Amino acid sequence: MQLKRIAFLSVVSFALLNFTSIPYVSAEESAQTRSSEQLATNTQVSQKLLLTGQISSVKSQSFMVPKAGDAWRYQIQWMLPEGAIAEVGQTVVIFDKSQIANQIEQLEASLLRVTAQEQSQFIDLNSSVLQAKFDLKQKRTEVDKSQLDASVPADFIAAKDYAENQFKLMQAQSELVKAEQSLKEVLDKQVASNSQLAIDRKRAQLELQQALNGLEQLELKAEIKGPVLYGSDPWNSKKFAVGDTVQIGRQVATVPAMEELEVIAWVNEVDVDKIHVGSPVELRLDSQSSKPFNGEIKGIGRQAQKQTAWGQSNWFKVEVSFSASDNIKIVPGMSVLVSAEGRS
Repeated sequence: MQLKRIAFLSVVSFALLNFTSIPYVSAEESAQTRSSEQLATNTQVSQKLLLTGQISSVKSQSFMVPKAGDAWRYQIQWMLPEGAIAEVGQTVVIFDKSQIANQIEQLEASLLRVTAQEQSQFIDLNSSVLQAKFDLKQKRTEVDKSQLDASVPADFIAAKDYAENQFKLMQAQSELVKAEQSLKEVLDKQVASNSQLAIDRKRAQLELQQALNGLEQLELKAEIKGPVLYGSDPWNSKKFAVGDTVQIGRQVATVPAMEELEVIAWVNEVDVDKIHVGSPVELRLDSQSSKPFNGEIKGIGRQAQKQTAWGQSNWFKVEVSFSASDNIKIVPGMSVLVSAEGRS
């Protein structure tokens, strides 16, 4: 009995000893701990994404190097200063026209040559046709004369003369057939030659007209009113300038409309899943960074694009709508810093 009592007291003492080793935590300290843990969790989930963007317009006109003539590269001869407001119908870009102008001179000479050849051959063929018709008329006269001689009965002339008259009639009729065939050949040749020359002349005219149209295409005019923004070389991000030689199809300038403005930004492929359509963003113009304004993501591109000057990564296009106060001057082409809430 004594042994059992001693054992019970030992267990109680051990329990009390362990209980006194647990530190006391008040309710306030416990709440602060939970708040810190929640803040750490939120910090891990939400993070700021900074995107580089540019003010753009829903409606804009692109100026690209046209396909004019046989050349595949053209030199920029003149451009409206960047930032200048282009009016409707005003020339914005002019490319070097010397090469196509030389081509036009050659085509004009070719058209003159074809026209002169057509006129000369027309005269020659008409002369051949008139000659063939004259020969045919002459052969018909000879046939008529031979028929009169051959119609004299053998009883009234010598047998030799009768036979000779019959032979001459046959000979005249044969010559008449040859004359008719000759006239037909000359007429066929006239039709074929005139058709071929007409085709050559039409082709020369079309080539010349195409070159003249190409000459006009090398002078690009504005179809909408807006500021002129120079394009950039995709390989080094250097803006195009007068004197640069650019291949056909390359965009050298843009004129955005002054209304329906938006922000076009780019997000890296590793961050594209952290944003979604409808997310609010904060926008700051580089030129007016002290005046933030609000926006909202309205579209995210579905296909990644390469930005050669930015490295090997892929980028997705992000469209942002915004509203800004009147004291912020916004013009298409301005650089914008887009701050978005990203989710990990």
